[in-house]
Amino acid sequence: MGIAAAPLRLFAFIHRRRAIRPRRSLQDWIALTIARGLSFAIVGGLVYVTYIVEMTSYDDFRKCNKSSTVTRIEWVLGFRPADDCRRF
Repeated sequence: MGIAAAPLRLFAFIHRRRAIRPRRSLQDWIALTIARGLSFAIVGGLVYVTYIVEMTSYDDFRKCNKSSTVTRIEWVLGFRPADDCRRF
């Protein structure tokens, strides 16, 4: 038994594991598809809302500080200037 036999043993082990697992029914596949779609929609919605909030705050900052050289990328990554134009 040499090095060449190791992949065959691994393949046989994986094949036995797949044979033991029961097959999924159509209802299971439908439920999994719906769950994946919902999770994708929720994560996409959160990313979109985060983007809107970040860009709104950046646009507000640019309105009162037109000479700033801060780019959108720097703003989103958190590199904010120490002075801002909020009114206290």
